[in-house]
Amino acid sequence: MSKSARYDEKWLQELLHGHPEVFPVGQIEPGFGELVPLCRELPLQFGGGKSGQLDNLFATVEGQLVLVEAKLWRNPEARRAVVAQSLEYAAAIFRMNYGELESAVLKRRAATGEPGNSLFEIVSGESNDATQEEFVDKVAWNLNRGRAVIAVVGDGIREEVLLPADLLQSHAGHRFTFALVELAVYETPSTGVRLVVPSVLAQTELIERGVVRIVDGGQAGVRIVVDSPSPKPEMKPARPVSISEEEFFDALGQNNSAWPDLLRSFLSKAESFRVFKEVKASLSLKYTLESGRAINLGVISKSGALDTGYLSAADPASRRAYNKKLKELIGGFVGSSEKNGLTWVRTAGNKSFPLLSDLLPQHEQAWLDAMEQYVKDCLAALPPEE
Repeated sequence: MSKSARYDEKWLQELLHGHPEVFPVGQIEPGFGELVPLCRELPLQFGGGKSGQLDNLFATVEGQLVLVEAKLWRNPEARRAVVAQSLEYAAAIFRMNYGELESAVLKRRAATGEPGNSLFEIVSGESNDATQEEFVDKVAWNLNRGRAVIAVVGDGIREEVLLPADLLQSHAGHRFTFALVELAVYETPSTGVRLVVPSVLAQTELIERGVVRIVDGGQAGVRIVVDSPSPKPEMKPARPVSISEEEFFDALGQNNSAWPDLLRSFLSKAESFRVFKEVKASLSLKYTLESGRAINLGVISKSGALDTGYLSAADPASRRAYNKKLKELIGGFVGSSEKNGLTWVRTAGNKSFPLLSDLLPQHEQAWLDAMEQYVKDCLAALPPEE
């Protein structure tokens, strides 16, 4: 197998547009859903007669945006210019409102023969996960705040390449996540199979990812197989704040303005016994064993509800003991299922999930104590590790 030399930037653009799963967005922003390609080479105006084209634009049905520049690194001196260019393109998009972005995307799609009457129609397909109103509001909100994943994708990015901190700082008014993504392409001459190895360079740390095998299927087209190793859970998130986390706390604050600060304070104290947060659509409370296995201690939704129905433990007794302590704090009750041994805590009045305000701040220390004891019970109940 040898490093493939028979591809160019246009090939990378088409690869990303036709097969967005090649782009490892889940490693950059775990809370992002499936990427849907909106268009390639989106024309942009910067004022002063300057113009350019963003190579690839993606969105999710939840309204998140991903902006990608596909470049081949021919010399180290060009890298800073490429990063600056990608940030300039992003700033041009962030100056758009929803209607302007939609109009530009649909015009570009029409020029390339791709169907679409609206952005929502393009991203939603058969999905019922969001309404058009929710999607429009979310995209408009992200444009207004400058919230997106911005990435430069190419070959030849190495560990010694640092993110230009001064350039990123100059765009600090926006709320984006920036990444350098390497797509190393290898080819097997005898079979015509190309191997694309995505790697993410984030905050100067190179994180190895999976292998995407692109198989030329002849008349059947291209077949992609993604071989992703199971990443070891981290003791705490790789970055202090991600877009998914920011969105979670924004939504939480819309339900109760006091909840974000109360929950952050609680989480910082839970870190003392190695409990960390994992934020996707919801926030999961987790503890990682030395083996890499993660113990789930509960899930908090954006509405501030705590679900303890799917706790991780080796025996039902640990789950029940933890839920019983929470029940006593809020004056609720513990429900259970004989079929699978699951238990959960509910409020006494409307028999619903307890809210953060049922526990914080008045029962913060008692909840922390119950959580720490639950971790100890889980560890004691687990079989000896090999």
